Amino acid sequence: MTGLRGIWTQFRHLPFTLSVLVAFLFTAAATGSFLNGPPESLLEVASVSAQGLQAGRWWTMFTSLFFATNPLAYLAASFMIVALLGAAERQLGSLRAAVFFFAGQFGAVSLFLLVTQLARYAGDGWLGLMVDAPLIGPYAAILAAVLAACGLLPTLWQRRLRTAVVSAALLLVLYVGHPETVAGLAGALIGLVAGWWLQGDKGTLHRHRSTGRETRNLLALTVAIFAVGPILTATVRTPTGPLALLRDVVLNPLPTLTQLEQNCGGTVDVNCLEAGRSGFAGPLGLVLAVVPVVLLLICADGMRHGRQLALRIAVLVQLAVTALATVYLALFARIPHYPNRPHTALMGSGFVHVLPLVAVPLALVLLLAANRHLFRVETTRKARRILGLGVGGTFLGLAGGYAGAWLAAGGLDRDGGWLGLAAELARQYLPLPIPSAYNRVFQHRNAVEAFLFAYSGVVFWVVALAGVWLVLLRRSHGTDAGIGDRDVVRRLIRQGGDSLSWMALWEPNKYWFSPGQRGAVAYQQHGNVALTLAGPLGPAEQCEQTAAQFLDYCAEHALIPCFYSCTDELWPMLQARGYRRLAVAQETRLGLRELTFKGKEWQNVRTALNRAAKTGVHPVWSRYADLSPSLRAQLSELSEEWAARKSVPEMGFTLGGLDELADREVQCCLAVDVDGRVQGVTSWLPVYNRGVLVSWTLDFMRRRTDAFPGVMEFLIASAVLELRNSVEAISLSGSPLATEELGEESGDDAKPAEGLAGILDVVARALEPVYGFRSLAAFKSRFKPEYRTLFLYYQDPLQLPAIGRALSRAYLPDLSVRQSARLLRTLVR
Repeated sequence: MTGLRGIWTQFRHLPFTLSVLVAFLFTAAATGSFLNGPPESLLEVASVSAQGLQAGRWWTMFTSLFFATNPLAYLAASFMIVALLGAAERQLGSLRAAVFFFAGQFGAVSLFLLVTQLARYAGDGWLGLMVDAPLIGPYAAILAAVLAACGLLPTLWQRRLRTAVVSAALLLVLYVGHPETVAGLAGALIGLVAGWWLQGDKGTLHRHRSTGRETRNLLALTVAIFAVGPILTATVRTPTGPLALLRDVVLNPLPTLTQLEQNCGGTVDVNCLEAGRSGFAGPLGLVLAVVPVVLLLICADGMRHGRQLALRIAVLVQLAVTALATVYLALFARIPHYPNRPHTALMGSGFVHVLPLVAVPLALVLLLAANRHLFRVETTRKARRILGLGVGGTFLGLAGGYAGAWLAAGGLDRDGGWLGLAAELARQYLPLPIPSAYNRVFQHRNAVEAFLFAYSGVVFWVVALAGVWLVLLRRSHGTDAGIGDRDVVRRLIRQGGDSLSWMALWEPNKYWFSPGQRGAVAYQQHGNVALTLAGPLGPAEQCEQTAAQFLDYCAEHALIPCFYSCTDELWPMLQARGYRRLAVAQETRLGLRELTFKGKEWQNVRTALNRAAKTGVHPVWSRYADLSPSLRAQLSELSEEWAARKSVPEMGFTLGGLDELADREVQCCLAVDVDGRVQGVTSWLPVYNRGVLVSWTLDFMRRRTDAFPGVMEFLIASAVLELRNSVEAISLSGSPLATEELGEESGDDAKPAEGLAGILDVVARALEPVYGFRSLAAFKSRFKPEYRTLFLYYQDPLQLPAIGRALSRAYLPDLSVRQSARLLRTLVR
């Protein structure tokens, strides 16, 4: 009873959604339309068509909303009303939801009729045939309403919902291709435009770049949606979309080329593509049929976590589908007088509607390739080697076993020599039509051959899927050096380092170890520059020796060493080697034991604490993994809103994002109000010395756009009050390029330092409107910190251009050509 009461309470606040659902189900029951759709006598009322509108039945545009064609359609429509229309009403309100629902239906039907009429005039054989088709169902109206409501959602959910709905609508058009799916896509497009209009002054946010994490999520979602397309067509009685033939490309078993030529050349019946399947289908043929789909779904999950291996496999699968679709294009080009058939994408429309067979998977390949830089998590060499040996060994074992049985049965003479064997093997593992010269119908084989032929492909792909799934699921990912090296680095950081040393564990840093792994240096290689992140890792007494050995390593491998964001402890040793230095940031440190928020200079902090207390905002300390799903989702929203306001991508290197919060030793502090809304967040990285926690370093900072004034002061003050009992001091980190001490050296070092300092100063001023480094430094100064200068150490002024390029690639690894040009224009201005 409690559950039913809760459902009723939810629906009480959604009167329009409830009214539509009740009217939809009542109409179905009253007219007996549940099982087979509306009776023929009611079609003039239950459907909207061009003929009906011409006859003056304009109201059918709206009465058709309350009917569907079969039980599955009724179930899908009911779910869409409850989930999507209900979500739209929550955002828009009842009146506006009703307006967008009925206006969306009017616009979608009008656009559908316009497009199909133009297609008929152009002689199109697919869309042109839909002109007189009756439209039944509320799908277009629902999609229009929910995408209009997207304009009022946070940036994160705008992108996710728009990507999911538009991708699904496009998939249904391309794979199923029924008139209702085309009208649904029209409704989705109308809803997109309405949503952008509703955003008002925020209407430009959707054009801004998403974070790398969210872009990976959207790419994974797109791959997953299009992966289920071939399976979707298999559940539809007569798919007519341009990609309907991919059901035959991807879903095994397939007839061979010879069988297609024999059965589909000239005048044939409608079952010609089904010919020859019995010779290929084994008892477990269904398992082989869903291999590409399952493999892409596994890869989509791996892509969410930035796995390079998942991206590569997804690209390979799409390339394979592209190749197989190309074979089909060539095949149908060779078959003369191919008849008009209602259950394929051709429908007499010619070659143009078969082209998406190649274009769509190829477009996915290009999309993934263009964003490959976002997938930085490499699978360890050991895991790749085990996967390769397992999958390759299984294939060699099965193929070798079949080849042996084939040779023993006289296959060389029987099946056309070695090329005949290759054709037989291809039939087992690939849905590929075999050239007629090497095709043999499977018959008159002994029991061993028959068993291996029927089961080899199934066994191989089950092993391959399990192997890929285990590798992507298990902890088999890390830097190029491997997960084991990162564990060693974590151990060394506990022995000694500075306030930025924990950042050494971030992707895509690589590691160099001193002999015996007594020390390490974390660095990124860009070109021939080895750009370190902070100083050496390990015990303090090993610091200078580790740095000197790293310089020797760089000299042996023709690398330009550059120590970046380092303290002055290395200066005596590096100065003796002829190095120069340049101040690049000011680290702000707070001593906690004596810190009290008293006096006029602390008025802003006290005001923030008092305002938080009055409004019910309190700090929540937790590891990211221990946060509730609701709080984690809100952190993603904050991050997306922050990224959407930037004209260039997130910066990396010494600036962390959401991915870096997943570390179990990183602490998060959230400002949460009484309604459970996150007003702002900070993250804190641990600092160790000889295995003892001695400090924390501020890293991730985000605030909600409508958060109360002073939320960041509140969060840092909360950190002071929380951490003062465990450590002596904390670091508010450095603000890159925000320092007044650039070019501080004298003598011969002054000119080169001043020259680079001038360039960095120009860059800092240009980036200030985008990232606000100097504003951030000014904000941190409110806490009356102690300052410690962080330096860039370099040897030769002639190396500065290469070092500058390395720094730009480290901080902005995702910068596109267009964004580079935009940033350059900002610099010039």
